[in-house]
This record gives sequence, C-alpha cells and structure tokens, in this order.
Amino acid sequence: MYGFKQALEKLESKQKLHRVKEHVSLEDVPRRIIRSDKAILLETTGTDYQIASNVCTRENFCTIFDMEWKELQDRVANALDNPIDPVLVDAQPFEEVKPDLRKLPVLKYYDSDPGPYITSGVFVTECEKRNLSYHRILVRGRDTCTTRICHRHTWDCYVRNNKNIDVAICIGLDPALLFAAAISTKEPMDETGIAGGFYGQAVRMARMENGISVPLSAEIVLLGKLTPEEGEEGPFVDITGTYDIVRQQPVLKITKILRQKNPVYYALIPGRGEHSFLMGFGKLPLIYKELKRICNLKDLAFTDGGINWLGCSVSIEKRSDDEPKRVIETALEAHKSLKHVYVFDDDIDISDPEDRFWALTTRFQADKDLYTYPDSPGSSLDPSSEPGEDRRRTCKTGFDCTIPLSKERMDFKKVI
Repeated sequence: MYGFKQALEKLESKQKLHRVKEHVSLEDVPRRIIRSDKAILLETTGTDYQIASNVCTRENFCTIFDMEWKELQDRVANALDNPIDPVLVDAQPFEEVKPDLRKLPVLKYYDSDPGPYITSGVFVTECEKRNLSYHRILVRGRDTCTTRICHRHTWDCYVRNNKNIDVAICIGLDPALLFAAAISTKEPMDETGIAGGFYGQAVRMARMENGISVPLSAEIVLLGKLTPEEGEEGPFVDITGTYDIVRQQPVLKITKILRQKNPVYYALIPGRGEHSFLMGFGKLPLIYKELKRICNLKDLAFTDGGINWLGCSVSIEKRSDDEPKRVIETALEAHKSLKHVYVFDDDIDISDPEDRFWALTTRFQADKDLYTYPDSPGSSLDPSSEPGEDRRRTCKTGFDCTIPLSKERMDFKKVI
C-alpha cells in the first residue's frame, strides 16, 4: 500500500514529479499547478503544509501501481466483487493542531470563487455501513463551512439522522483510497474494502474520538458535524469547466484538526483534467464490469474531450453486428450521467483522439449506425440538458464506429 507521500516519492523516482523548493504564495499556487505538466509538490507555501497536485491521472496511476491501464481496470473491477474489510488498529499517528481552517493552505482557485474551497476532502460517515465520498467544502471562517452534498449515501445518512451527523474529512490519502472514494456503487459499500480488495490486504484504520474510523494514511483529518443549518454554496467551476448553480447547502462545523508529521495538503483544481479524471475513474469500473459480461471487451476509456464523465469510448472484438447497440445501452445503464458512447473495433487506439476521429469518419454512417435515446435522464453538469423532476433531461446517443461483418475488413484497414 502507498501513503500519499509514498505515492509522490514513487512518481519522483520515475521523473513524473516536479518538486518546487522556492516559496510560492497561496495566491500563486493554482497558476503554478496549471503550468506543470507533471505531478507537483510545492515545499514552501508560507504555511505548515506542503501542497501537492496533479497526482490523479491515468499515467500517474499506472506508474504508482506498476500496472498497464487494462490490468489496473481489471484489478479494480475484481476488487468490487472481492472487497477486503479494513482492520482497526490501536495506533494514533496524528498530532492535534489548533482547529482553525484558516491555518490550512485552502485555496481560492478562480476569481469567481465565493471563497477558498477544499476540493479533495474525502468524507467518512458511519451509519449502517461506512461510506467514503467526495464533497466540496466552501470555507466560511475559522470552523464554519458550507458543503455540497449530492443526494446519495452521505445525504441519506444525514437525513435519516435529523440532519445532524458526525463526520471525518480526510485530505491526502493512499491513491487506491482516492479512487475508491470516487466509486458510486448502486448499493451502499464500504469503499475501504474496495481499496483492500485492490491491494489484496486490509486497509488499516484508526478510530477517532467522535467514533468515526479513518485510514492511518490520511495526511490531514478534519473532525466535525454536518448540521441542520444551511448556507449558500457556489458558484463553483465543475468538471465541464462551466459554473454549477448556487445552492443552499448544509453547514459543516469543524471541531478538531489532526495531521501527520510534515503534512502534505492535496489541492485539486476544479474543472481541470485531474478533477474530471478522478470523477470518471469512479465510474469506469462499474461500466467495465457490466461490459465484460456481454462482450469481448478490449479497452474502455473516458477522455478529456468528454470531460471524463459525459463521453465514453469502448473497444471490442465484435462478434455480431447487433453487439455495438447492446454495448451502448449497457454502458448508458451502468453510468446514468453518460451522454455519448462510441464503440470501436479493437484495431483502434481509443486513447488517441486522431485514431478515434479517423474511425468515426471512415466506419460510421449516421443513417445506420446512430442510436438516439431522447428525453433520457442525464447529468446536471451538462449545460445543454433540460430541466427535469429529478435528473436533467437529455438526448443520449450511441455511435457504432465498427466495421460491418458483411463487408471486407481489408477495405477499412489503415495502411498509413
């Protein structure tokens, strides 16, 4: 297993980390992160904390875990079916510091931000089952925040307990826990078990004084309560690069701040590739599992152009001409926010946008190979979608970019 610092060391050993030793002001940190084409570690920030970013990318995950992309996806899918429960250990690696959020290097990423945001915080709640999930936190003062809670497991726990629950928020985790926390399973599932299944060994946990157990690897732990009080949250630049709406959201009160020695703060820039990759990576294994059941799946990828959320590319070894349609509909069902699905033959490199577009141009006919699903429930993050009672409404579309089995394959082969 990797702690967050160990993951950074692994990236540095492979020349995939940019270490900045000179002082960088908090106001200048977002610009320095955006300019870096590698993971970045800012050592001197005018606070007690180093700042790391650009960690969660496809290339970095393959480097950290010493795996090819397909092997990594296989391991995550297998972990969903074979989780390993965490173990509680009698250890407290954390030191307590003054519970003042203004002492943390919480960043204001864009001029339009209403205040500094914690964007990488993984909430840990314990109702019937432990849950790990991301919720952005708008810092309003020394110990007061508003936090965007989507209506899933954390929200259900909050509502069932009269909108008053204890929480722990972890910043800077083992990368396997970072991607596990992004996975939204249909039924409640302890995401620490997914990380354990991925590694083949249990995640070690420490119990906090509020009864919540957190991974020992956490760099920073905030203890607090979600309260019945509400406050304004937003506007926030979401994964589309556009503004999410302003909402009334639960007020979070922080009671304690704990940290490791020489702590590293994980800063995740909203609306950029790392943000959308991490969200998309949480959905990929769910789609992957379902597609493996119905086809000879060769590769599966979200892309930056599809903001790693609304568009998905699939590569298959096609066995029948109706198979791409089944692939499209299965993918749309597995990830409800998915809008476009592109299906390719296994000779197409779906990680290469030029290769994908070439196949779309030479192997796709709209009157035969386009499947549309009008007035479907879609994503609130899609600005072109229409209002709906629950989810926004959209027209979902599938593109069959495969060679018809009735035609000569050699006619479609790329020679140069």
